[in-house]
Amino acid sequence: MHEPVKDNDRTTDERRLHYEKWQWGGRLPSETLRAVRGSNVLDLLTYDSDLVHAVDAVGADVQRSVALLAARRACEAAGLTTVPWVARALTALAEGRPLPPPFDDPARMWESLRSTPLAPRPPVLGAVRPERPRYFPPTPPGWAWVPTAERGDDGARHYELGRLPESPRPTVPDGKLSAASPNVEHPPDSVTPAALTHPASTPITRGPISQPHFALPAVLVAAEPSPLKAALDAISHALETYGEHYPDLLEEIRSVCAEQAGT
Repeated sequence: MHEPVKDNDRTTDERRLHYEKWQWGGRLPSETLRAVRGSNVLDLLTYDSDLVHAVDAVGADVQRSVALLAARRACEAAGLTTVPWVARALTALAEGRPLPPPFDDPARMWESLRSTPLAPRPPVLGAVRPERPRYFPPTPPGWAWVPTAERGDDGARHYELGRLPESPRPTVPDGKLSAASPNVEHPPDSVTPAALTHPASTPITRGPISQPHFALPAVLVAAEPSPLKAALDAISHALETYGEHYPDLLEEIRSVCAEQAGT
């Protein structure tokens, strides 16, 4: 006989799903996406959550093609496609064969990179993820997170629960309503009063990167047995290889997924 679900357990599950939905860009992940959480998917979500869901939706064959495309674009951006041992690895990926040496041993791979003369390339700054909307926990019906009038000395933004104008007035004695803010009414006893603070956004800048050091891992992960994990991780490493120019890469991959979804 199953025990009834307790209200506290139900509330905890609802809050978890609420946060997860925000984390995944406004929709809950599929079970296949949940299964690749050990990959770079959570980092990739902060750059383009819609692309993550699009890659999940296209199926294994296209995912494998996307992994190859990302690895190839990463090597092109890093100036590695003319390096014989890198070119052999890309060919092996395209033909579905295991990666040849030195990709079978990461230590040898890095040593090969150190000993391979590469032509100088223009410096590229590291990728900076776009600022995403802040997370606000779920509110009781008729209530919303309202910014307080003042900011912290460090620029932090403070919020508290405020009753929406169109919602019914709380049926509690006036003495039980907090007067901390004259413009914001506080929840009744049935709702736990709450406040939160979002720290001020700190501008992020990154210096020049070594593109080959990001590109080679894109080749390695593109050979992963799981097509979805291979695609997501290869995109993530290729994104880092493109650095400040990463939107160009994501746009191309988005176009490939959209084209396949329409066929």
